[in-house]
Amino acid sequence: MKYRSMENRFCMSLVAFAVIVRLLLATGVSAALDSAVGLAPKLEVPDEPDVFLLEILEPETAPSEPPMQPEIAAASEAPAEQETKAEPVDPPLVFSADEADAIGIVGACSYQPDKQALLTRPSALSLSDDGPAVLIVHTHSSEAYTMEAGFEYPESDALRTLDERYSVIRVGDEIADILTEAGISVLHDTQPNDYPNYNGAYERMRQTIEGYLAEYPSIQMVLDIHRDAAEDADGNPVALTAEADGEACAELMLVVGTDEGGLSHPDWQENLANALKIQTLLNRSAPGLCRNLNLRTERFNQHETPGSLLVEVGASGNTLAEALRSARILGQALAVFLRGQMHDDTD
Repeated sequence: MKYRSMENRFCMSLVAFAVIVRLLLATGVSAALDSAVGLAPKLEVPDEPDVFLLEILEPETAPSEPPMQPEIAAASEAPAEQETKAEPVDPPLVFSADEADAIGIVGACSYQPDKQALLTRPSALSLSDDGPAVLIVHTHSSEAYTMEAGFEYPESDALRTLDERYSVIRVGDEIADILTEAGISVLHDTQPNDYPNYNGAYERMRQTIEGYLAEYPSIQMVLDIHRDAAEDADGNPVALTAEADGEACAELMLVVGTDEGGLSHPDWQENLANALKIQTLLNRSAPGLCRNLNLRTERFNQHETPGSLLVEVGASGNTLAEALRSARILGQALAVFLRGQMHDDTD
C-alpha cells in the first residue's frame, strides 16, 4: 500500500509537471527561453498590428480628422485676408486755431463766420465705397488760359475754347487723376455748359448736378473748377502766380457761397468749414499758393452737397502749364481731406 501510494504520488507529480510545461509553452515562455540562449524570437510583431492599423485608418479619417483642418484652413485663409484688407487711409485730420487765423476771408458777404470754430469742428461728410464720392463740373467749361508754345488752341471767344485739352476741363482731368490714384471714386462732367450761350450757365449746371445726384447719391462733394479773369489797366490779361517746389504755379482761390443773396442755402457754413480745412491743407503743402478765401452772397449751386466748392485755378493771364501744376497740388490736398473723412467713417 505504501509503495502504491508513492507510485501514485509520483504519477500525479508527472501529470502536474506536464500541465505546467504546457501552460508555460502556451504563454510564450518558449520565446523567453529561446532569447535566453541567444536565439532570435520567433515573432517580433507585437507592435506591428498597431502601426499597420494606423496606416490604414489615417487616410480614411484624414478628410474629417480635426488635426488636419488647420493646415488646410491656413492655406486658404491667407489670400482671403490679403484681399479683404482695407486700403490704408490718412489719419484723422487735426487743425489748430492759429491755422484758422492765417486764412483771410474777403468778398461782398457781410457775414462774420467764426473761422476757428468752423475749422476745428468735425466734417459732416460721410464717404463710402458704395459709389462715386466726388463730382467735378465746369459751369464755365470753355474758360482757357494764355497761349504759349505747344499750348495753342482754337478760340471760341477771347481766352475761351471748346477744345477740352486746353480749357479748364483739362485742369479738371488733372484733379480727377490725382483723386483716382488716391483711391477716391470721381465723376467728371465734361459737357460744354457755357456755349453758345454764356448766360444761364449756373441754372443749367444746377440741373446737371441734380441729375448726377439722383443717379449717384453717394456723391458728397461737387467741385466747380474755373479760372479767374484778371486784367491790368490796359486790359491785358494778368497772371496770378506763386512758387511751389521751385516752379511757377497758378494761384488758387476757394469761393464759398451763402444764403445772403436770398436763395435757400441753410448749410452754407458746412461748405465753409470744409473749404477752410482744404485751404489749411494747401497752406501746409504749398504756402502762398492760395489767395484769400472768397465768401460770396451768391450760392453757386453749393447747396446741393455739404462738400460743394468753387475753385478758381489761376487767371486769364496764367498758362495752362501753371494751372496744371496747381491742379496737382489741389488734388493732393483734396485727397488728404477726403481720405481723412473716410478714416473717420470706418473707425
